[in-house]
Amino acid sequence: MIDYTFYKHVMEFLVKYLGLENELLYMSVLRYNETVNGVKALVAIYRVNRGELITYCVVKFDNLAGKAEPTCSEDRKYVERIYEEMT
Repeated sequence: MIDYTFYKHVMEFLVKYLGLENELLYMSVLRYNETVNGVKALVAIYRVNRGELITYCVVKFDNLAGKAEPTCSEDRKYVERIYEEMT
């Protein structure tokens, strides 16, 4: 189960990364797993007012390096493949 703090952290990070600070958005966490040095998440981001999908993103948070690696695309199969390849 994803806690609110993690959800908020991922959402804020991706909103800044995508340049969508002025939009009302909803994020759905599709998958989440721990990795060797952190966690990885596969999410879908939607515009609330239109209910439309903006993008899928996979993000790996590396606790040792103190960084996050995002990859976003409208192609769900592509981001799912990247998610599976992350260790």
